[in-house]
Order: sequence, then structure tokens, then C-alpha cells
Amino acid sequence: MIIFLRSLIFNILFYIWTLLIAFFSFPVFFFSRKYNVKVWFLWIKVTNKILNIVTKLNYETKGLKKNGLNNVIYACQHQSAWDTIILPYLIGDCIIFHKRSLLFIPFFGWHLLKLGMVIITRNKGANSLKKIISKTKKAVLDNRTVLIFPHGTRTLPNSKNKIQSGVVILYKHLNMKVVPVKLDSGKYWGRNKFLKYPGKIKVNFLKPIHPGLSPGEFRKKLEKIL
Repeated sequence: MIIFLRSLIFNILFYIWTLLIAFFSFPVFFFSRKYNVKVWFLWIKVTNKILNIVTKLNYETKGLKKNGLNNVIYACQHQSAWDTIILPYLIGDCIIFHKRSLLFIPFFGWHLLKLGMVIITRNKGANSLKKIISKTKKAVLDNRTVLIFPHGTRTLPNSKNKIQSGVVILYKHLNMKVVPVKLDSGKYWGRNKFLKYPGKIKVNFLKPIHPGLSPGEFRKKLEKIL
């Protein structure tokens, strides 16, 4: 019952906070992108504080300083909404791949657009792929890292899942190190689950995979790790 109440309070505060910052920061949309990044990180910091105070859920990282590099692709397990909220704050200004429908959420979608995220339109073929690669390369030249969830969707903790082609394509065309990231967020904030359990999420930044492998070799290596 206590966990349910804490989860309910968090959800209420989270949506109120998100609505308020999205609305009152809307004028920032008309200024330089760097101000949108500041708003983004403020939203993350306060959200994490609310999560920690209300639900007693926190996190710890391992290997982040060692792998805290620009011009890398972070290939992360995806088990929870927590991953998409908190991880960008850990690795810094990054480019993330979002589905197109998110752009139509008032204020929130507009901020995504201003932040320069890559919008994925399914079933658009080679032209869409070329645009994605081109936009990602431009973001990397602006000293942004790349965050991708190679399984393509949220998965269960301790499960083995197939690596999708997106991260393989980026590895091939960007010629960048790939840092695998393992975590256990699903143990505390499950896939599409309302309850948030107290504890400490472990986020482990592993040894980078260097460029030069064939797509098949890279896929096998990453699947073995994640």
C-alpha cells in the first residue's frame, strides 16, 4: 500500500512538473538550442529528485568516468521509462531516436524538435535511412554523443534479446566506438508498470567496442554483452 501511494504521488508530481516546465519554458523554443538543453537537464534533475524523495529510488553508475567520451555511441539496455528520462543527464547532451508520434504532444514534442532529436518514420525505406545517418553525423560534429537502445523496445531484466539493425547501421556508417551499457532499472520500475519500488538502479558502462568489425561480428559481440 505504501509503495502504491508513493508511486501515485510521484506520478502526480511528475506530470505537474512536466506540464509546468514545458509551458513556462516555451519562449526558450525561440532562442538558441543550448537553452533548450539547459531546460531539458533541469527537468531531468528535478524529476530524479522527486523520484528519489518520494519513491526512495536512486541509482549508481560504474565505468562512466572511464567511458565518459565524446564521439561515442552508447548502446544501452532498455527496461524502463527511467532509462529515457535519466540516462541523457548521465552522458551529457546527446542525440536520441524517437518515434514521430511524440512530436504531436503539445510543448513536449516541440521541445524534442528544438533539441534536434532524430525522428523515426517507419517504412520509409532508404531515403529515410540516409536522412537519419546524415542528421546523426551532423550532431556528432557538434560534439553530441549518440544514445540508442539496440533492442528497439523495453525488455525484461535478465532476458536475452535480439539486437536490431539500427545500432549496426550506425556502427558501420559513423565509424565510432560503441559503449555497451547494462542496467537493472526494470527491477524497480517495470515495463509499462505503475509501481516504482525503492532501491538503487545499477548502471554499468562497459568496455567500448572499437570500429573496424564487420556488421555481423559487431552484432554478435554486442548481443553477447547485452
